[in-house]
Amino acid sequence: MTLDDAITRAIAGDTRELYALLARGSGLPGERVNLALAKAFAGVCAADARGPKLALRMASMSADEAPGGSALEMLPLSGVLAAGACMVSQPRSRSAMLGVIHDACEDLRFRVRDAVPIALADVGAREGGALLSDLEPFLEGYFHAAAVLTALLEPAFLARISDADAIVHLLERVLHLASSAPRAAARWPGYKALVLAIEKAIAPLAIRFGQPVLAVVGAFRSEDPHLRAMLERALDDKKVHVRFPEEHASALAALQAQTKGPRDPRSAPRATRKRGGGRRR
Repeated sequence: MTLDDAITRAIAGDTRELYALLARGSGLPGERVNLALAKAFAGVCAADARGPKLALRMASMSADEAPGGSALEMLPLSGVLAAGACMVSQPRSRSAMLGVIHDACEDLRFRVRDAVPIALADVGAREGGALLSDLEPFLEGYFHAAAVLTALLEPAFLARISDADAIVHLLERVLHLASSAPRAAARWPGYKALVLAIEKAIAPLAIRFGQPVLAVVGAFRSEDPHLRAMLERALDDKKVHVRFPEEHASALAALQAQTKGPRDPRSAPRATRKRGGGRRR
């Protein structure tokens, strides 16, 4: 049975053949999932008026129905990609499909989470900067904001964004999200994903938009030395330095100026004589 036939039956209510076909071709359990098959499904699913319903059903499958690491994880992953495809082809379903993708950001299965930036990048490659306003709700969560930044790094999406102000706004939001996190967040997977995504995104965004992005980095203020060090590492990019030498130097100097100097040893607490009640010998 072909993929088209299986999808037609699934949309009509009989999902058995589709699920079996996707599971067999998933490449799971294994190191790499078959994204080509998942994207092929998403394209065919989005072409049918009833596709959003199937995408929602699959993306919403629980970890009990489709355990992580098993071949069945292909099903919710494919549902997330299909939700992205439906956003473009079926405007009436846009809000619902964006909600599906948003919810997938916190899925316990990392492959399902990893499908989110792929889905967003595919939509962004078609819509460009027009998509950014719809992603505002994503900037309130760690995994969500990390997914947006990761999606932006896809060349086909980034090339279609011309509004530097929108990128500045987005970058300010994610930096504030990271800097306002409680100290305990350093151990949270979502926070770690966000910080890593910021570090990876700074240089490509700076290369694309130049001074406005570097100005945001230079204006960043935080008591957290780890965040400042992360931004310094992000600026350690030869292309950024070569293209924007003055702006790069200014941003880096502003970050380094926040580093506190070494403590004066003369002000350090000194050892005191032990004043125990025991008898000296």
